[in-house]
Amino acid sequence: MSKVLLITGASRGIGAATALEAAKRGYSVCINYRQSAEAAEKILNQINLQGGKAIAVRADVSQEPEVVELFKTVDKTLNPLTALVNNADYTEKQ
Repeated sequence: MSKVLLITGASRGIGAATALEAAKRGYSVCINYRQSAEAAEKILNQINLQGGKAIAVRADVSQEPEVVELFKTVDKTLNPLTALVNNADYTEKQ
């Protein structure tokens, strides 16, 4: 069985570091981001250069329809999820 990991908020910080480490450990990784497409692409490229497999998917995980599409994309592209890291912090700024 393949190891497939979705990390929400994975384009920067702890999420990005987790994505890189998971790829080193043999996981196919979905890098979820809401706004930072450029940062997500950077992590995606780093994983690919290490010989790993990853995709970057934009989705706001506070919106159920976007979460449904995110999971469909992961299933279709990488295989069904075997692990999830819910790292996203979508607090609204005042």
